[in-house]
Amino acid sequence: MFSGEVQERFILFSTEHIIMLAIFILITFSGLILFLRNDFVKRTNRWTLLFAGIFIISELSYQIWALSVGIWKAANYLPLQLCSFSTFFGLFLLFKPNRPIFYFYFYIAIFPPIFALLTPDLAYAFPHYFYWKFFIQHMAIPLSAIFLLRRDNYTLPKSSIVYALALLNVCALGIWWANTVTGGNYFFLNGPPASDTALSIFGDGVIYIIGLEITALIVFIITWWLGNRMVHPKASERIQN
Repeated sequence: MFSGEVQERFILFSTEHIIMLAIFILITFSGLILFLRNDFVKRTNRWTLLFAGIFIISELSYQIWALSVGIWKAANYLPLQLCSFSTFFGLFLLFKPNRPIFYFYFYIAIFPPIFALLTPDLAYAFPHYFYWKFFIQHMAIPLSAIFLLRRDNYTLPKSSIVYALALLNVCALGIWWANTVTGGNYFFLNGPPASDTALSIFGDGVIYIIGLEITALIVFIITWWLGNRMVHPKASERIQN
């Protein structure tokens, strides 16, 4: 279960994959019903601790596991992939609300983890540790973004799209430098992963980067539209005013 060698490879849309997607859909709908209730804000402490616990255990155990089985290297195991990267922003926001940081987090925390769940860059099959870590963490990220949206009564003005997209590109420059130094492919800036994922359709080279930028813009616009369907009625009035 904790071996560093791939003893059984994960298969896209296998039974174990479909089951986890079904669980994610069930948890997401349950979370939406709960988080969007008007009286939800009265019971947020337990959810704050739950999400924080998932994020801390996921990232910490991942580093400990990679080191313990002797496979850790800077090119692969720094917490610089988009979902790991967003985990730290989410953890910060759980304990210290911050509107500008939330804008960035919300836009990278909804669809990117969902795309990762649909087409995982995952080698280890059930019941390996990394299988469980991957799915639990990626399920928690979008739910935590919706939770924070409601708990802290944030609004999502149209300008937040531009802000989040600009900050994503600034971060990408830093990640590009990290890729150059480590030889890694964080944020998948150097091309799609070897396994079949949604990124495989973008080709390579400049066309690949342009495809990422256009997709990010489209995804952020859709995220903004969905997010504004979820904000508290009073917050929605502030957006219109």
